[in-house]
Amino acid sequence: MVLLARQVRMGTGSRTRPRGATVAATGPCGPASPGTTAGRTPLTTAATWSRWVLSGTAVVAGGHLIGLPAVPAPVVLALAGLGLVAGVPHGAADHAIVARLAGDRPVAAVAAGYAGAAAGVWALLRWADPAALIAVVILSGLHFGLGELEVARRLTGWRPPHLVALAVAVAGTGALLLPLARSGDQLRAVATTVSPGLARALGWAPMQTGLVAVWLLAALVAVVASLRTGHPAVALDVLILGAVGLLAPPLLAFAVWFGGWHSLRHCARLLTIEPGCAALLTTGRRREAVLRLIRLAAVPSLAAWTALAALAWLTASASDPPAVLAQVLRLLLALTVPHALVVLWADRNTRRTDVLPDPPREGHAT
Repeated sequence: MVLLARQVRMGTGSRTRPRGATVAATGPCGPASPGTTAGRTPLTTAATWSRWVLSGTAVVAGGHLIGLPAVPAPVVLALAGLGLVAGVPHGAADHAIVARLAGDRPVAAVAAGYAGAAAGVWALLRWADPAALIAVVILSGLHFGLGELEVARRLTGWRPPHLVALAVAVAGTGALLLPLARSGDQLRAVATTVSPGLARALGWAPMQTGLVAVWLLAALVAVVASLRTGHPAVALDVLILGAVGLLAPPLLAFAVWFGGWHSLRHCARLLTIEPGCAALLTTGRRREAVLRLIRLAAVPSLAAWTALAALAWLTASASDPPAVLAQVLRLLLALTVPHALVVLWADRNTRRTDVLPDPPREGHAT
């Protein structure tokens, strides 16, 4: 605790961005577009909309605290399914990023490898429970937390010390940790279908208390450090995530965050790191950049949605909505593993000082 307090007092030291300065960044294959600098950028727009989505969810879902009717269970399940499905496209352009990072490898080969990895993880989740599920859930939490930290860096230019950065990352998983700790009826039903062992763990009181305590400590450190160093947007995001994680039904909280926060912000980041989109943004052609990203994500998104529809159709005969959501969640977890590795790879390159060179062209010396 003493060390944490010292980190909070230190703030960012010399690494704090001067007021009015812009944040320079490099994309996977060269300088990133102005979308990573100060001003109205795709990421700031996405951040604003995502705050409205989650704030609205928290307000509506928390109405029962002042005597308003609670959100009906069928509505919760329907909105949760919509949120999970809406989150699919944010990883659908991974093949283009990998192809570029790997030296312009054939997209078909990259896509095949990606799909094969996801299929392998899905098989492990289906038949190697609970060890595989625990590992994937931990990786997912790491991916979500690092994603929140990267967004905070790009929005504010803040480079906090390691322990504060860890706190920001953990606090950024409030829409995952807090719903897991609360474990409502719908979430328990879905968890039981995915893994009975997981459902029992979620109902274990020490586990629930520990998750809440970890998040509260991380949130306290993140909020205090961000306010002390002049980055209130980070504190605002932590508070919004905490509100939706505490007020909304657990399954709904995670699903809305996944589709309306994590996915939306990641797509905005892609506009600045995918070379073609970044080039269009540089010339002020935002609409064309968005359309390019949609084209890149269209086929993989349709494939994932088709798989989800097939799984839903196969389980619909049981008239068990939690079973359908469990199949959706299992597929999303399987897709998360290769997606998390791709995002980590891309983020490492966007923070490098030595820019990744263009791949060698035929007839030119390497």
